[in-house]
Amino acid sequence: MRTLIILGFLISNSVFAQDYFQQEVNYKIEVELDDKTHTLSANEEFEYVNNSPTALKLIYVHLWPNAYKDKNTALAKQQYESGDTELTFGSDEIKGNIDGIDFKVDGEKSIWYFEEHNQDIAIIELSEPLAPGKSIIVSTPFTVKLPSGSISRLGHIGQSYQITQWYPKPAVYDKDGWHHMPYLNQGEFYSEYGSFDVSITLPENYVVGATGDLQTESEIAFLNERASQTEKSIANGEYYMQVPGAKEDKKFPPSSETLKTIRYTQSNVHDFAWFADKRYNVLKGEVELPHSKRIVTSWAMYTSAEAALWKDAIEYINDATYYYSLWNGDYPYNNVTAVDGTISAGGGMEYPNVTVIGRSGTAASLEVVIVHEVGHNWFYGQLGSNERVHGWMDEGMNTLNEVRYMQTKYPDNTAMSDMVLGGRFHLDHLSHHDMSDISYRALSGLGEDQPIETHSARFTPANYGVVMYQKTGLVFFYLKDYLGEDLFDESMRAYYAKWEFKHPQPIDMQNSLEKASGKNLNWLFDDLIQTTNHIDYKLKHVKKTDNGYTVKVKNVGQVDGPIEINGLKYLFSSSKTYPFKP
Repeated sequence: MRTLIILGFLISNSVFAQDYFQQEVNYKIEVELDDKTHTLSANEEFEYVNNSPTALKLIYVHLWPNAYKDKNTALAKQQYESGDTELTFGSDEIKGNIDGIDFKVDGEKSIWYFEEHNQDIAIIELSEPLAPGKSIIVSTPFTVKLPSGSISRLGHIGQSYQITQWYPKPAVYDKDGWHHMPYLNQGEFYSEYGSFDVSITLPENYVVGATGDLQTESEIAFLNERASQTEKSIANGEYYMQVPGAKEDKKFPPSSETLKTIRYTQSNVHDFAWFADKRYNVLKGEVELPHSKRIVTSWAMYTSAEAALWKDAIEYINDATYYYSLWNGDYPYNNVTAVDGTISAGGGMEYPNVTVIGRSGTAASLEVVIVHEVGHNWFYGQLGSNERVHGWMDEGMNTLNEVRYMQTKYPDNTAMSDMVLGGRFHLDHLSHHDMSDISYRALSGLGEDQPIETHSARFTPANYGVVMYQKTGLVFFYLKDYLGEDLFDESMRAYYAKWEFKHPQPIDMQNSLEKASGKNLNWLFDDLIQTTNHIDYKLKHVKKTDNGYTVKVKNVGQVDGPIEINGLKYLFSSSKTYPFKP
């Protein structure tokens, strides 16, 4: 997720075996949207494959729409503590829930119940333990009352729909046990990889952006025609096509009386999200990946609200896909999509293959958020770390790449200066990188720093953005400068190659980077990430020698880390100063 910055139950001890294993979940879902009642009616079945060395007696399942049910949920309590009382005191009309659950296991009715303190987590008791290497089929109908999109990530604003974290979804089970967690606004996700086969039924004049590859030929033709119409509108200087019946952005055209069913499939993902709006303009493009030269199709879907900004969205999506592939490893999927939507949990939110973007205000802001969210296809999507516990492995690494993208594409950018009183007070050379640096330094100077390795829900609201995003990005920018770009990129690609579609932990990341770089990185993973210690070297003495200069520095910080020394030599005449790089 892009944040805008302003100043277990254990089955057996054998679960702790050191050998890596990973469960697999394969879904088939049929869902229908009723845009009059703002509800979903669905049937789901999933195959749960037990690749662990332990026989499982139960399965934890997330029912996250229940996070929007009332004031007693973990989401409502977290929001209330941060000053957002909408879910606590709001009317029933804006709230949501999941209902109609009737779990069956291999066709037989099962015993299930809610976790004691969290009504958005269910526990299914298995009549027989699920042995290692075996699988079961779990099925259930369900309905979802969609909440207001003003609360968090799932919901609707009028007939604009964000369908996210919407279906029964097993929690991750790994060597540390079950990772069942309530839905939170501050603190994201950890999910099992597998495949999805999802059929969506809704009025035929809706435009849908979703995870996966669209399999319905008539819908592909519909999107292609919409893209052609949008391109013609842009060529005519209109930026957006005129949608019949929608005279203003907030007015929705009437829904078609005819329904359509469209089908998406995707493997090697751990979530499925979809977005639907009748007003969407559509842009279509393609990008060639740097290593494999494979072609990926890119899509942008947007309303008229910021159409003048979104007309260039394909460029942003393509450039993000190219540079993240170049630095980390090629994008493995066929489609990458960004949609314009209503979102209250930050400036944008990521899902596999598709991301939703909130209001941006400027082209530069839109590009940054699109790049950040598309980038989550690597850090969250393909490298499926536990975001709730190790959020920096997702948000921080993504911020590093976001900043690097801006520095690469716009080396003379003055993003920070542009934000601070239009560059006044001599703040006229501050870049996107400086924005991260100054944000962190300001917070640290106030004594509010927290370790990067802090549970997401335990960060202060300011630190959730400044430390987890910005500080982590700075730390790994430091590592890049220490290793040099070539070795850093080689190391990151090695990490990606080893852990793609898996669940890396911090130690796994450290081991990969150390093996590839040949460097001991304890100073980074033990000190800079685990503590608030910092690197600080003081220049003590500079002496000219026959071969150059001898520089003496003193470590006045708490970390024995590498130090970078830069020099700038000036030649003086009587009237001018000439900068000269030795």
